[in-house]
Amino acid sequence: MSQVPHGRLLAEIEAWPLGSVLAYEQRTTQLVRTDMAILNPATARLAAGLDEHLRIRASGMSLANLSVLRDSAWFLMADDSVTGPCTVTLARYLVQRAELYLERGGIRTVLNTDASEPGRGTAERAAHWRWLSLRLPCDLLVSALYAPNSARPPTDHVSIATEHLRRVLKDQPVADSHLHVGAAFGFPVLWSTWMVWLARNGPIPSDLSDEHVPFGTGEAFRGKLLAAALCRLFLASFLRAREVGATTEDFGAFSYSGLRRICERLDWPEGEKLALQVCHQALADVAGTAPGPAFANAQLLYSQLCDESGRMELREYDDLFRADPLDSWLQPQRDGACCETLFASRALRYLLQEGSTDAGFAEIFWQYQRIRCLAHSYLVQEPGTSGLDWFRRFYDRISALRGPLDGQKYVAALQHQSVDLTLGALEVRTAPPSDWTEIRDEVRRLASAGEQRRPTPGTDGKRPELGLVFHFIKRKQARGTNQLYADPSQDPTGYRHGSWFSDRRREVLALQEALENHPELLLLIRGMDVASSELAVPTWATVELLASVRQASVTASEALRQLRPSWNVPPMRLTCHVGEEFSRLVEGVRRVHELYEAGLLRNGDRIGHGLALGIVPRLWADSATLVVQTAEDRLDDLLWELDRYGSGNVPAHPGRVERVRAEADRLAWRIYGDANSNLTALSFARRRRHQPNELLLRGFPDGPTLREDPLPLSLYLTDSNVFRRGQQPVEVRVDDAEVRFLEDVQRWLRSELARLEITVETNPSSNLLIGDLLGVEEHPVFQLAERWLMPGGAAAETGAGGGDHSELLVSINSDDPITFATRLADEYTYLYFALLRRRVPSARALGWMDELRARGMRARFTAEASADQSALQLILSTTSPVG
Repeated sequence: MSQVPHGRLLAEIEAWPLGSVLAYEQRTTQLVRTDMAILNPATARLAAGLDEHLRIRASGMSLANLSVLRDSAWFLMADDSVTGPCTVTLARYLVQRAELYLERGGIRTVLNTDASEPGRGTAERAAHWRWLSLRLPCDLLVSALYAPNSARPPTDHVSIATEHLRRVLKDQPVADSHLHVGAAFGFPVLWSTWMVWLARNGPIPSDLSDEHVPFGTGEAFRGKLLAAALCRLFLASFLRAREVGATTEDFGAFSYSGLRRICERLDWPEGEKLALQVCHQALADVAGTAPGPAFANAQLLYSQLCDESGRMELREYDDLFRADPLDSWLQPQRDGACCETLFASRALRYLLQEGSTDAGFAEIFWQYQRIRCLAHSYLVQEPGTSGLDWFRRFYDRISALRGPLDGQKYVAALQHQSVDLTLGALEVRTAPPSDWTEIRDEVRRLASAGEQRRPTPGTDGKRPELGLVFHFIKRKQARGTNQLYADPSQDPTGYRHGSWFSDRRREVLALQEALENHPELLLLIRGMDVASSELAVPTWATVELLASVRQASVTASEALRQLRPSWNVPPMRLTCHVGEEFSRLVEGVRRVHELYEAGLLRNGDRIGHGLALGIVPRLWADSATLVVQTAEDRLDDLLWELDRYGSGNVPAHPGRVERVRAEADRLAWRIYGDANSNLTALSFARRRRHQPNELLLRGFPDGPTLREDPLPLSLYLTDSNVFRRGQQPVEVRVDDAEVRFLEDVQRWLRSELARLEITVETNPSSNLLIGDLLGVEEHPVFQLAERWLMPGGAAAETGAGGGDHSELLVSINSDDPITFATRLADEYTYLYFALLRRRVPSARALGWMDELRARGMRARFTAEASADQSALQLILSTTSPVG
């Protein structure tokens, strides 16, 4: 039986009654056990659905064990006898979950630090919280924690850092240098935005074409969101009426009398009766008992119920919250809990107290919450869906759903990443437009966000440094087509990846023109990256692009030195997503080295993720004894390995060179034919791909193609038969000799990169999910770190290390906060608690966290002048207005 994290399974079980499609279909409001291990029919159906859900996620765990785990979670703190009948309302169930993992911390909500229960120390709770927050919106549990005592939640999020770690992150500046701005916010902010957006227009159904969109289609999902927004208003109006003593009826009665009174005050074109009908249709839609109203009617009703807030102009980030129709009732505090958290806490309080028998309120409230939870699950990457292709599916979903938040994305990123730490530098990533004026305007949006940013208390008025890293997006094929960039017969240029290169070249030219026209933009344009589907486009196709942008930034830096000498802005630097995804470990290491081999990496550059540098070869081999790989990737791996022996980079173990050469010979003949299978020529051609002049000599990408050129590089670029033969799968088995080679080549490459002061951008939650790790404690970063952090003490104390200089610089970042339900402070904390679970003493773990913080600041690309408000204002004033 393969391993599966206990916390991950438990999180699936805990979330099931609250956020599953089956719970929505059954309209579950309580969990009932008639006797020990005997569930009533409704709960039994829910449990059966959970069993099926876990069948492919539990890695062979027996149903008996799963049942015990389920019952202990669902009926954990029931007041009844452990062996007797038990009914747990979902309100009580949610409060139990919240109190198990969280506690009130005055100005913040924190992890439960009660260590009296065996196996539930804070480090273990943090590990479980990582899994649970991926399955449920964290603000829902925050609401539940404060509901029983009628206390007002102070925030929407949970501050999971310990007191000492919080000081580490607060007392000195922290940098986030790997953040994709399109996903740089949390789900509570997004949901609040939807509640405002739906009064105006809402998402476009045709943009929600994903086959896994909640409720089947984009149109159905949009309609369900609008019905949920209406029911949120109905529930809030009911609670408010009870609080001021305007009604004593339950929600069922209010849904007729109370809503009728509300409809009487509306300016509804066809009268109050039809308005009330739309209200009841929305209630039925959320309940799941009948189809909802026509979208146009529902939106007209919602916009009228929102009244002034629905017509409020959304100019600033804070307007997205002030325009919430519940704002005047709940009056949220700036930087405190938003309306949604306050509303849910009030509703849960009612269900726990005087509304404990109000079945109508309970049904609509929990169905509303399930719509919310299903939306959360749609956007947050599901554990067990590893690899960049799965990640891309989740990440792409957010683009159609940002709405008004899209215009405030930089402000949202600053707000989100500043929680629980002192943000010293923020680098945000986005794809460059292909028009230079649009690049200028994108820079100005970041400048405007920084100019509006309030200084962090206790930092002497200092704002965080800001930077844009533009990334070229790797794709297998052009949008809207089935043509592969990699197939020269399908690519219009006749070259592998020729069209992809041409499209990106337009973006390069736009960047160059923007910097020529406005060198001041270099203050905020701080780097280039290549991202997304890592394996879709090889390194050689990116070399000329990245080198051209770097050179343009050198020219801009020289010009800016004359224009603004006090800014002291250096050229851009480079970072690349690499070594995160691969078929075999040697492929991942090779792709990292290709950046170095091509001369792209310079002193102070960075590598995004770079997991292949830290994965333990022996552990990888145990899980990948037989892997299917394309023939050409396997041949590249073998040729690259032979180059490492020939260059003296690693020792050649007895017999290994001969076996590698023999396998490479077979594959070369299979792909290129007998006349072109000379390994020396093929190895030379592999290296020459990364030299732009060699590609230019062969006409890449504009032609004409040298189709008659028999040399391996030309055949590789233009021959579709070579491409197709290279795509044939081959089975590759790992052996001890390859493991030894991997150990040697990792150590050598880490040493080379360390000498260049290359920093690896580590993103713990992203790597946990995309790499399908058992837990953060399994993260490869620990192999890149100082070995004195591991059990047994410092390397100096154990005599280990000697002449090994392979330790790499590492920084901690958050990558995609909404996709991974995280923020920058959380990423440090998850890594810190992982160290504690690895038995590293807390003092040493805290010391390393502080060192990582400092390394992250040193590795940043941002310029100090970007924190100067006057410099940002100058950028805004010396460039043309945003269109």
